[in-house]
Amino acid sequence: MKRTMTAIVCLALAGTAALPAESMGTAQWDGVWQGELDGVPSVTLTVAHDTGQLSGTLVLNLIKKENGGPVRIAAVESHALVSPRVETNTLDFAVRKHGSGDLMKFTVSMAADGTARIHCTSCGESAPVVEIAKQR
Repeated sequence: MKRTMTAIVCLALAGTAALPAESMGTAQWDGVWQGELDGVPSVTLTVAHDTGQLSGTLVLNLIKKENGGPVRIAAVESHALVSPRVETNTLDFAVRKHGSGDLMKFTVSMAADGTARIHCTSCGESAPVVEIAKQR
């Protein structure tokens, strides 16, 4: 009986060790992440791997400030994540641009304190880096 139990535990541990590192790191990304620009909600990233594959959405609030007036949300765009991939503490994905179908590429880097920074790497040098925090 003791040998059988030892064999089962060893097999279970061996199966866990065989999992790709990518699948083991996805759990830290599961949830809803939100960030602000100029005190206005600007990004909501939702990530899950309920089906065993990483998926999610990115909601971008387009922010405007006209003639010294208050900062406001001018438009809201929702996008499905395309080819999300986790490597260590980085989540990379793309989203399709509305209208053109071109891909915008994003990188999200996890900090030691559990916050993250999201950046559109294909949107030009002026693209902001936004700090996001997990909400749930």
